[in-house]
Amino acid sequence: MIENFNNIFFLILHLVIIVLLSIFLFRIFFFPHELAKENNVDRSGILPLRYIGSFVFAFVFMGIYILFRPNGPEGTWIFYNLFFLVTFVQLIYDLLFYFKFIDKDIGAKNSIIDLIFAFAAFIISVILIYGLSNKIYL
Repeated sequence: MIENFNNIFFLILHLVIIVLLSIFLFRIFFFPHELAKENNVDRSGILPLRYIGSFVFAFVFMGIYILFRPNGPEGTWIFYNLFFLVTFVQLIYDLLFYFKFIDKDIGAKNSIIDLIFAFAAFIISVILIYGLSNKIYL
């Protein structure tokens, strides 16, 4: 498994992606009321949260599948690039929202921890794409 990811560092980063997404997925599936409250949305916002959860589930499932494939991440450029794009857009939005450039009056909460997670996910995606480029772009 380690040799599929070039070394233990990239394997650990791949596992970090799966864990971070799994935590978010767990919150969506089992604690959607708290997420809705955190984002100042009433109970009707749970339906869109569950739809978002279906996309997150796809990332988690594919991440686990890549982990146990015989060839590991070989040829899976779309997974890593899509994760990069999602984290890039999320980071930009989180920065704009945190510094009150957009959506100033929606009443949702955004903390420095949200920014740290968005930045970490973005950096992890960049490192994985660069470090696994000899495997994912076949």
